[in-house]
Amino acid sequence: MNQAIFVPQSIFKIAGKGLIISGFLKSGVLKQGMFTEIKKQKINLIGIEAFNKTMEEIRETDSIAKSLGIIVPESAEKIFAGSINQELIFKESK
Repeated sequence: MNQAIFVPQSIFKIAGKGLIISGFLKSGVLKQGMFTEIKKQKINLIGIEAFNKTMEEIRETDSIAKSLGIIVPESAEKIFAGSINQELIFKESK
């Protein structure tokens, strides 16, 4: 199973888009549709963006892996608020 470690650094809410979590990919391959669990709640990854471009996936070796944003549902705002600078493991859905 593919895993990716993402480290969130800040949170932005953009109307009509969702919650944007900026940060960097520490290891692995991050793909749309992956999920993480925070406080026993599953949070799906809706999208990945880097420099105003939508990406299907990003690898830790890509130069843009150090500055990217992930899009998650707005309902996850309070959950992510306590996760800044903590490693999050994203996994592929089965």
